[in-house]
Amino acid sequence: MTPQTLRDRVVLLLISGMSAEAAEGFCVQQGQAVEAARQIVTDARKRITVAADYTRDEQLGKAVMRLEDLYAKSMAGQDIRTALQAQRELNRLLSLYADARRDDATPDDADASAMRRQLDLIAAYLVPLKLADPSYTV
Repeated sequence: MTPQTLRDRVVLLLISGMSAEAAEGFCVQQGQAVEAARQIVTDARKRITVAADYTRDEQLGKAVMRLEDLYAKSMAGQDIRTALQAQRELNRLLSLYADARRDDATPDDADASAMRRQLDLIAAYLVPLKLADPSYTV
């Protein structure tokens, strides 16, 4: 298993609720030295936080990644109902419905540009994890 593949696997384990210590143990079981395992877990945690400044961003990142994982697994298993539910929850989490309910729901160009930059940043971290089909748009 390549170091990148192992790191991506550790990311999935961490967002599934595994502790950092248990993730280090997993890396050691995969043949990594203790220091290398510690570094892999550190890198995986950095990927999860997506350069977050505080815990809320980390938790939001975990929630998004979990929902994307659930969506991908549901689609792979052809469980459309669960996939749709995961997508709805993701939309709610990201407040994608809030603008549709407001009367003044016309964001100006600066707001749209800022949102686009945020989505591009998120995509830069999520797409390499290959949690969803490449044809799925972020």
